[in-house]
Amino acid sequence: MNKLRMMIRIRLFEEKVSELKLSGKIAGPVHTCIGQEAVATGVCLALSKEDFIIGNHRSHGHLIAKGTDVRTLMAQVLTGNGRSMHVTDSSIGAICSTAIVGSGLPLACGVAFASKFKKEDNITCVFFGDGAVNEGSFYESINLASTWNLPVLFIIENNGVAVTTLLNTVSSHEELVYRGSSFGINRDQVYGQDVDEVADATKRAIELIKIGAGPSLIEAKTYRFHEHQEGAAYEKMKEIGYRDNEEVNRWIDKRDPIKLYSDRLIRTNVLSKYDIDVIWLEETKLIESCY
Repeated sequence: MNKLRMMIRIRLFEEKVSELKLSGKIAGPVHTCIGQEAVATGVCLALSKEDFIIGNHRSHGHLIAKGTDVRTLMAQVLTGNGRSMHVTDSSIGAICSTAIVGSGLPLACGVAFASKFKKEDNITCVFFGDGAVNEGSFYESINLASTWNLPVLFIIENNGVAVTTLLNTVSSHEELVYRGSSFGINRDQVYGQDVDEVADATKRAIELIKIGAGPSLIEAKTYRFHEHQEGAAYEKMKEIGYRDNEEVNRWIDKRDPIKLYSDRLIRTNVLSKYDIDVIWLEETKLIESCY
């Protein structure tokens, strides 16, 4: 599966989920990763089939990029007991998705410890947002992973805001990658809208884990194009500095990961605009078949 096709698949799936939620056909909260597709794609396509992932409340894209069947995933979102925030697929190593902020971190350490105890050659990758970095579970988990040299890859999807709380209002230092410094773990920071940059950093991190150099932390600076929760409106929050329409539109116009990668592929003669249009058409048909 190439990176562009995967990002397009995630985008179309999330747009369909958003449409279904807003039309009242999905019960419960729904959180989409529209705008953040390059992180899930770059990370998960670098993982092996045997590697595990643990997600959060915004994990449709993680499962899709790891290889889940989109029809099965849509069924979970529409009718499953946990619905959108607790999607899972053991067949691809997606252990769980958990809605409690930061709760996936200690779980990742447990899964990684089991792999190490059984001498299995795999890693556990856990996704979480900037809001989770201020949770105690983050520090407890990276300390444990470092102390026990666990095969864990920590991925911070830093979109700069936890619901409506801006990162700079709760953290004096916004470069979250440095939070791992005192624990001595390998760390990297990437532009989360560049799928190649994310993939390359993930491969480097995996190599370090595999040679026994300890766990790794990657901070991917990204942005969600939709609100924290589908259907939620935070217009009043703009009065106290929450992101405004101009900011959102600037990211959509200039920093859309799919557009950035498509332009690169065309510019380097890897694909033509026609080739890319065909991919959009094929993936649209796939997602439409899910509902």
